Amino acid sequence: MKKDRAPQIPYQSLAPVYDYVMRHVDYDEWASFLHSIFLRYAPETKHLIDLACGTGNITNELEKIGYELTGVDSSESMISIAQQKTLVDGSNNEFIRRDIRELNGIGYFEGAVCVYDSLNYLLETSDIADALAQVCNILNPGSLLVFDVCTERNSVTYFSDLSDQEQGPGFKYKRRSYYNKESRLQYNEFDIMFDDDDTNYHEEHIQRIYSLKDIEGQISTCNFTLIGVFDEFTFNTGSEDSNRVHYVVRTPENK
Repeated sequence: MKKDRAPQIPYQSLAPVYDYVMRHVDYDEWASFLHSIFLRYAPETKHLIDLACGTGNITNELEKIGYELTGVDSSESMISIAQQKTLVDGSNNEFIRRDIRELNGIGYFEGAVCVYDSLNYLLETSDIADALAQVCNILNPGSLLVFDVCTERNSVTYFSDLSDQEQGPGFKYKRRSYYNKESRLQYNEFDIMFDDDDTNYHEEHIQRIYSLKDIEGQISTCNFTLIGVFDEFTFNTGSEDSNRVHYVVRTPENK
């Protein structure tokens, strides 16, 4: 008999199964699109920081293209798995546990990426401002930051009330996703059960779905120059009618 649910901080019990759960994601496509952005707007960029890097999937794909990478994530469990991959793959990527609102002292970089709606996990505009200010401080003058956010259209269309379950090697999980339009909060709840453990682990992931106006206000506050607002994986103009919007911003030439 399974024990009652054991609450977990986000990405703790999910970390060991994350790559399986997300195996539908084309990380090569993500990396190729990011590469096309840097080729267009900052072609000399080589040394990147991957913010909220998770288990390092996009980090590793960008290295294959030729970038030097440092990955940071606030989850110790996710960073541990990313580090294990470097031992298996023989990559030179460095992975550090760090909250993206606390980046001081980790060095200077030629560019930064923060993808897969990671900024949506920051639940207040003040958190967005703190994160952008920290990123600005660790980038060289004139460097690019590329990040994306999910829109309300995406939540309403795909995650208003979604439930699924699946069994993988050594585990099974149930997931429920729902969107509160009034609070603009997106909830993703996981119940994870491992074959060799009689505990039912429960995680609740919460994202705030910001308006693009709110995001662009924080970009302006942090003195970034807005280069482009793009509809997902294209250079077409992004809007509230997009499901995902990619932002390309540049740090001041003189900081």
